[in-house]
Amino acid sequence: MKKNFIVRFMFMIVLASLLVACGSEGEESIEATGDETITLKFAHEEGDGDVQDLYAKKFKELIEEKSDNRIQVDIYTAGTLGTNMDVLQSLQTGAIELAITSPGFSGDVIPESQIMAIPFLFSDNLEVNRKVLNESEALYGPLADQYKEKGLVPFKFWLEGFMWWTANEPLTTLEAMKGFKMRTMPTSLIISAYEMMGANPTPTDSGEIYTMLQTKGIDGQENPLFYIYSSHFHEVQDYLMDSRHHIYTTVTAANEDFFNSLSEEDQQLIEAVVEEVNDWSFEMQDEEAQKALDAIQEEDIEIIELTDEEREQFKELSLPAREQYVEENGEIAKEILETLEKEIEEAEKEFAN
Repeated sequence: MKKNFIVRFMFMIVLASLLVACGSEGEESIEATGDETITLKFAHEEGDGDVQDLYAKKFKELIEEKSDNRIQVDIYTAGTLGTNMDVLQSLQTGAIELAITSPGFSGDVIPESQIMAIPFLFSDNLEVNRKVLNESEALYGPLADQYKEKGLVPFKFWLEGFMWWTANEPLTTLEAMKGFKMRTMPTSLIISAYEMMGANPTPTDSGEIYTMLQTKGIDGQENPLFYIYSSHFHEVQDYLMDSRHHIYTTVTAANEDFFNSLSEEDQQLIEAVVEEVNDWSFEMQDEEAQKALDAIQEEDIEIIELTDEEREQFKELSLPAREQYVEENGEIAKEILETLEKEIEEAEKEFAN
């Protein structure tokens, strides 16, 4: 344990040194204002061409255009700066200025963010979820405050589509899920939720999923369609389940000290660009999901859409995850959950009319 800590500590020192070096060639400090050039290091959790990467590239395009190239953006894809947890730590320390991070990786740092990891909480209508993620008082009030306490400024929560299951057998019954080695992210509430459904959750780094599927180290996994396709998981799995048990939600955030060092004009510009990219990203992720599904349908894999009854049996078993979220995180978590549940219910009624 001590040896691992020392290795990780040394890695973070080297990483910080490299980032400082990357930002020192012809670039000004993060306190630059007025006519001085600002270079933002923007990291995310996915590979080149995936949804988060397209989001970051769109942000880069717009912010550089609208600032007349006074604000420049360097993009770092998954693995470039270490693990996804390393990216979050770099954002907290200010080694990078911007990042896209998901509760699946940030939940242990910001426990209240695990609200996004609760299965069957959000609607099975993406338009409903889009409205909630854009307007939620729960997310942009008490939850955002928890990010700020950790030195982060959460600009926008946004979705990357529904999570789908892949497996070598149909995951449509509780019996099939029993003991199933499901790859999960490392966040405790995700692990608990799958245990409630009878599975054997197996946290696995994103870069190891394909090999673990090949070698039967895991039986299956959950991810958005575009990621299943770009990572080739469908090549080593026999079934793809449209379970709609969860949406993959991320947040675009900045280091708080960096953001506060900017002029009011630059703060407003960054917020406006994030808002514009956020609106654009909904259609983009939908197009990427459809392209992935079209391509997967050409492969030798069976696609199963779970019925409402099949989804309900898993939902019933996972409901205690909501109680666990509140028990572990207190009154703030209770406020966030109750407000968000009400907002989702009201949005569903609005779209039903």
